[in-house]
Amino acid sequence: MRFDSLLRSAGTGIVAAVIAVIIVYLIGDAVSGPLLAESPGTDGPEEVPLFGAAFSTVVGGIFGTVLALILSRLPRSVELFTGICVVILVLYGIFAFGAADDAATGVWLNLMHLAAAIPIVGSLAGWLRSR
Repeated sequence: MRFDSLLRSAGTGIVAAVIAVIIVYLIGDAVSGPLLAESPGTDGPEEVPLFGAAFSTVVGGIFGTVLALILSRLPRSVELFTGICVVILVLYGIFAFGAADDAATGVWLNLMHLAAAIPIVGSLAGWLRSR
């Protein structure tokens, strides 16, 4: 198992995901207005910061990379990794709709989650397949 190939796959997926999330965020902001969501410990909805969306994409990519590395020693690691990621994505989708100030924001938040997940999960699943 080559650690540098994992880092290359993860880096490529994370960079693509950040770019995709920024694009979706900007489109959502232009189409629906400010994306407002409740944050824990606040009194009301606040605008979702673009930097926060990009940063959480990087954190999610790092989490996915660690998960792929842990699962790489197991049989059927690709299927297990993909399944876990789908479950996490669904849970985040539910959370996004619960935190969103309106339905449009919930949709845009979920589209950002998909925009982040597709390149990250795809590149890491490709790495797992190539081992």
